[in-house]
Amino acid sequence: MSTMAISDSTTRLEATLLAFKKVIDSYTTPHGTTLSRHFTSHVLNPQIVYLTACRPMCFSMGNAIRWLKLQISKIDIDMADSDAKKLLCEAIDSFIHERITLADLVIVNTAADMIAEDDVILTYAHHHLVERALLKANASGKRFKVILVDDPFERVGLGHVKKLTAAGIPVIYSPDFGALRTNLQESTTVLVAAEAMFSNGAMYARAGTCDVATAAFDLGMRVTSLCETINFTERVSIDSLTYNEIDPERNTDEEFRLLFDTTRDKYISAVVTELGICSAKSVPAILRKLEEL
Repeated sequence: MSTMAISDSTTRLEATLLAFKKVIDSYTTPHGTTLSRHFTSHVLNPQIVYLTACRPMCFSMGNAIRWLKLQISKIDIDMADSDAKKLLCEAIDSFIHERITLADLVIVNTAADMIAEDDVILTYAHHHLVERALLKANASGKRFKVILVDDPFERVGLGHVKKLTAAGIPVIYSPDFGALRTNLQESTTVLVAAEAMFSNGAMYARAGTCDVATAAFDLGMRVTSLCETINFTERVSIDSLTYNEIDPERNTDEEFRLLFDTTRDKYISAVVTELGICSAKSVPAILRKLEEL
């Protein structure tokens, strides 16, 4: 995580939970105490501190850690270590399967269904959900074009373009924002993905996403965001400075670059989650619904 080899929030979340599984497997409760009372404070918390020192946690990691601590606190103090560890590992596997694997599958299918014949879809940089949705729509027989505006600093969209063109999808590649307005005028819809959704409906995503969304809004275009509910947070943000990270490779005394930006809810037409299609303002209702599950 510290070298950015694992970058997007969902991948970081899954890697964290798999690492915690290894920690649980290797744990032995000291004599005179119990797993539910000893593990969190003496073993799990130091691991969390270490991960945070490597790189600030994303919102999905925080959500999953709170969930895991709750599962640990529910363990019967009389339960054998082996049974308790097995129970926790199975719970983590189920969490990954339901909140990540199945969630991504539902989002991809829903987003692919939203793509219409002869659409011209503008997307920004690269996100695995957007890529899978486009490939899924193409595999279903739909014919459409893609305009990809890349991140001018990292150019992560180049690999994305290669995968799309290899699948037979016509792609127009733009290396930066120089022709953004022209590209938007040639598009029919905008499809992006979020790293997180705040409870006030704001979208937290790769730096540059806000520029795309606001320009699209000015042209009266529909902007659709893809996001798993595990990335929803009760926190509120109205700017890109409150919650963010500085690019470690572009941080000098003269200048720095932020890795993410925040897009206000009014610029987002719809959010696709595993629970369905909703408006950005529906985030608080979804969070309440998740608490009831």
